[in-house]
Order: sequence, then C-alpha cells, then structure tokens
Amino acid sequence: MNNIFKDAKLKPELQAGLSKINFTQPTKVQEEVIPVLLAHKNAVVQAVTGSGKTHAFLVPVFNDIDPELAYTQAIITAPSRELSEQLYQVARQLRDASGLEISIAHLAGGTDRERQLKKITANKPQLVIATPGRLHDFVQKKLLFLDYVKDFIIDEADMTLDMGFLSDIDFITQRMPKDLLFAAFSATIPVQLSNFLRKYMAKPEQIVIDNPTVISTTIKNDLLDVGAKSRKKILYQILTMGQPYLALVFANTKQKVDDLTEYLQSQGLKVAKIHGGITERERKRALREVEAGQYQYVVATDLAARGLDIDGVSLVINYEIPRDLDFVVHRIGRTGRNGLSGHAVTLIREEEMNRIAGLEKMGVHFDFVEIKNGELVPRKHYHRRTDRNAANRKIDNRLNGLVKKAKKKRKPGYKKKIKQAIQKDKAQKRKIEQRHEVRKAKRQRKQRRENNR
Repeated sequence: MNNIFKDAKLKPELQAGLSKINFTQPTKVQEEVIPVLLAHKNAVVQAVTGSGKTHAFLVPVFNDIDPELAYTQAIITAPSRELSEQLYQVARQLRDASGLEISIAHLAGGTDRERQLKKITANKPQLVIATPGRLHDFVQKKLLFLDYVKDFIIDEADMTLDMGFLSDIDFITQRMPKDLLFAAFSATIPVQLSNFLRKYMAKPEQIVIDNPTVISTTIKNDLLDVGAKSRKKILYQILTMGQPYLALVFANTKQKVDDLTEYLQSQGLKVAKIHGGITERERKRALREVEAGQYQYVVATDLAARGLDIDGVSLVINYEIPRDLDFVVHRIGRTGRNGLSGHAVTLIREEEMNRIAGLEKMGVHFDFVEIKNGELVPRKHYHRRTDRNAANRKIDNRLNGLVKKAKKKRKPGYKKKIKQAIQKDKAQKRKIEQRHEVRKAKRQRKQRRENNR
C-alpha cells in the first residue's frame, strides 16, 4: 500500500510537517481513515487509545481548511478538559511543523471563559477544539457561528456518551451545514451511541481497527484477591513493597480518590491526586510536579486513563473495577509503554470474579498472585464457585449441606427427607411473607383513614 503521508491529495506543507515531526510510516488506523476523510466521506472509527487516531483525523482536517477564509471551518470535540487540551497541543505541533497559517482556538470548561471569548473575537479561529459543554455555551449565546463548518469530528465518542454530553453534541450538530464531513472516533461503539450517530450519518464508512494484543506483552498483569482484609492496607502494602518509579492508582469516583489520597498521605506517602473535582490550575500544577519527579504516587479517576499522557508509569493498581470494563484496559495500558516493562495489579474480592470473567472474555489475561513475606508470589488459579440453582439459592445455608450430602449414596428415604426439609423451609418462608403482606395492608388502610379525616 502507498504511504498515505505522501499522497498527492495532501498539501505539500502537510507532507513536510509530518516528516518534520517524524511521522514517516502511518499506523493502521491512519492508513484506513485518512483516505476516507480526504474523500469527504462520513466515518465511524473504532480504535483504541494509542493507535494513532489523533493524526488520522487531524491530517485531513488541516488539509481541508483554507487559510485564506477567516471563519470557523472545522470543529473537533473531546469530552474532557485534559483530552481537549492534549488535542490542542498536538494540533498546534502539526500546524507549526507544517508552517500553515491556521488559527486554532481551544474552548474548554473550567478555564477562563472571558479570555477564550476575547481570543476568538480578536482572531477568528478556523479550527476550534472544544469540550461539548463550553462549545454549546458559545454557540447558544451566538459567540461562535457554525454556518460554514465543513468538518466535524467527535473524539472519544463513547466517553462523550458516558459523561452525558450527547445532548450538547446534538444541539451543536443541528446548527451545522447538512453536507459537512462527520466522523466519530471511539474505543467502543455502544448501542445508544450507534443510534445517535445514525441520526446524522446515513451510511458512514465503518472502520474497525483490531487490537490483537489487548494488554501489551511488556506488562505483568496480576490479580489479587484481598479476601476479608482491608483493601486500603493491601494497597499501601503493594505500593511500599518495592520502589516503583511512578505508581498510578485508579479509583472509580472523586470521593474515593480523595479518601485514598488522604489515607496514603496519613501513612507518610507523598501522593498527588487527579480527578474532575479539582481546579484546572491544581491539576496542571499536579501534572507538572509529577513530570518533574516530585511525586512517586498518583491516585486518579479514569480521567487519567483516557487522555492524560503521564510518562514513566511503572505500576498501575486498579483499586476497584469500573462499571465499564473497557476502562480497565485503558488503565493497565498506562504502564509498559514504549517497549518498557510495566506491572499492573487489580484488587478484587471473590464476589467480583464475574467481572474478571468478563475481562477474560475480552482477551485480558491475569496471573493470580498473593502476598507472602512481603512479596507478590504466584498462587494457584482457584475455580470460581458455580452458581447454585435457583431453588438452592433461596434456601437457608443450613440446608445447603443437606443438599450436598444428598448427592452421595444413602439409605432409601434419605433424599425424600431432604426434599421434605426444603419444602418445609419454603412453606415457612411463604407464611412469613404472607404475614408481612397482611400487616402492610393494615397499615395502608389505617393511613388512608387518617388521611380522610
């Protein structure tokens, strides 16, 4: 296949710029996506973080912008401040390397709105990179006009859905020309997202970039059952076993991140935290200090898994498993990058093993470990308990033993006794339930009489 970076459809300035920033061989997603977008065809692209998708849409967008026209010609959205800031910096790098006279504006919530307004008023942006909420605000108040937008790109579309921004995207899209180029990039394509995109793209090009190695072979991916022990204490023990260059701990909520940060700091560790609840200034300062090596431990929500490039992460700990299992893959992928070795540890309890089964079906392999003598050592892969049948799950634990014994060879009549015991137990429970229902009905009648007085 011809090198798409040398395609005659690309401006010479872009070709030179890509070469200048060492983009000489396109990735698979770039090979497949760039020709489609250059042909001005709508596309839904499923590709994971790290596949090169950012330049897969930036290159065609820059190619499509006319520097002579001083109005907004392209919009790119990302669901968080960090992601949009990262896109903005990458876009500026490509523009500067190419020497293109293209004005780029960054509009994001949590930053100085008036300053952003002054910038777009003084220098009409030809490309706008924004979070959906701030873009909605500017469009609704007629501070930004979309009448001549040619290209609209939604990055991290599944995350946009999860964060509740589809209504903002809907509002924005309705105010753009009908013939614009529309493309969405996403690690996963949930049904709700697919239905939404179908509203604006009748027959888009469906491009799926397989990721054959779900977890990099450079990562040791461990699973640790904490059992009845304190999960916090286990976390602290793992963090202090060795000397990780940089350990990244993931929790599901801002509150949990705050809680873990406070706990680890009380144990004498210097810990930075990153989540959507802290100010933009605090986050940027924390990231600068992490990059400068001032912190060895960072506790974060999934915001850091999808969008923040934190170099040098040698250890990732999943303190808890997120609702969206894809986030586990993104979390683990923060370590073992650029050919370096990495280590990931996921903490679980036995009742969460069904979530692990879901990850294993996705192709994520875990090594079972336990803590012995201050080290993580392999342990035998224990078999998950098979689900009991519905009848057995409803009976008391004291009867479960009888059920198991019934499987053994017994004297005639033994199984009959077991069945009678189970039936008796069920009958007793039915009586209790009926008694509760009668009492509930009486209370309701009494309440109605009092209300009618």
